[in-house]
Amino acid sequence: MNDPDRTLIETTRTHRDRLASALSFGALDRRRPVNTNLRRFVGSVVLAAVAGVGCLTFSFVVHLLDDRREDQALAAFRAALSANPIQPTDQMPEDPLTGFLEDPASEDLIDPQTGFVVDRETGLARDPEGNTIDPRIDWYLDPASGYYTDPASGVTIDPRTLQVVEEDR
Repeated sequence: MNDPDRTLIETTRTHRDRLASALSFGALDRRRPVNTNLRRFVGSVVLAAVAGVGCLTFSFVVHLLDDRREDQALAAFRAALSANPIQPTDQMPEDPLTGFLEDPASEDLIDPQTGFVVDRETGLARDPEGNTIDPRIDWYLDPASGYYTDPASGVTIDPRTLQVVEEDR
């Protein structure tokens, strides 16, 4: 059980300590600072600002890299359009109507840049994977939309507007 004498001694000791603290340090309300949470608020604002700047920087860098990739694809498209094909030889003369090389043995038209057989009617070639290729520039062609896709970067371009076509993700 609880010893009443011990309780009285502890209570007296606590009162004496409180009186001594009040005499030395002042009243109780002066000894306890008011907790205004100002430090927490300022810390939260600083943390939110740092996180916001980090997200903004990440977004900016990703946008810059996407723009660079698209600019490189457009430059490659323009360079491929202006590239000159391989010169014809006696074994593979140039077809005067199309500008492709003509194989006299098989009577096939051969793309001088890729070596793929070109369809005489459409002027398009197929690679071993079955993709339709425009042999003038060696880019994939989507016959349904008319868009060209760079095989190296995967960027799709509308050749009429020379604008990058955003992919559905």
